[in-house]
Amino acid sequence: MKLLDNLYAYVWRGTDNNCNSYLFASVLKGGKHVLVDPGHVVTPMLREPGWGRLVEEMGRDGVNAASIGLVVLTHSHGDHCEAAGLARQEYGALVAMSEVESQVYARMGGVVDLFLDEGGLLLGPNGRTKLSVFHSPGHSPGHITIYWPESKVLITGDVVFFRSTGRVDLPGGSAVALRQSIERLSELDVEYLLCGHPYGHPGVVQGRAAVQQNFAFIKTNVLF
Repeated sequence: MKLLDNLYAYVWRGTDNNCNSYLFASVLKGGKHVLVDPGHVVTPMLREPGWGRLVEEMGRDGVNAASIGLVVLTHSHGDHCEAAGLARQEYGALVAMSEVESQVYARMGGVVDLFLDEGGLLLGPNGRTKLSVFHSPGHSPGHITIYWPESKVLITGDVVFFRSTGRVDLPGGSAVALRQSIERLSELDVEYLLCGHPYGHPGVVQGRAAVQQNFAFIKTNVLF
């Protein structure tokens, strides 16, 4: 689904658990793309082809998966990161994530080419696409979120969902850290809130008022 001229959202429509993926098209040198959270290769319970479906959906949008130049991972849970290795192997894409999360990813056999610290992430010739990386722990210790100030886009991974948040009972989770992360992200000027999963909603929240209402609901009804 095309959201902006060079931003696409791929909402997971399967039955098994898998993440939403987001793609910045043609933002790298040579017209290559940046893919955020490619998800599972094959889902673990129902054996649904997560990566295959994503590549097909991209193709229907005229986006060639072979032109993925960089895969950005919000964190190291398999439902977000598993297919990154395949993109690296098949297309020569680089893989980027926080150094903290890379330690878990390495135990899964993953290879990280670039470590992402909090701060600016400049993409393409002359850094024409300027993203901001935020360290947003709580769901996992080294979780990152991606903000595109120019278009007011926030990719939240498993920090924020529609009227919900990521779980904190997995290793390294922290309810206190998650609250702090959400409080911080809620202060950003956001028109497109792009969540990591389609839990009860596609996970693409559009419009500043709707985004702020979502944060307000979470603060009032979910975070304690």
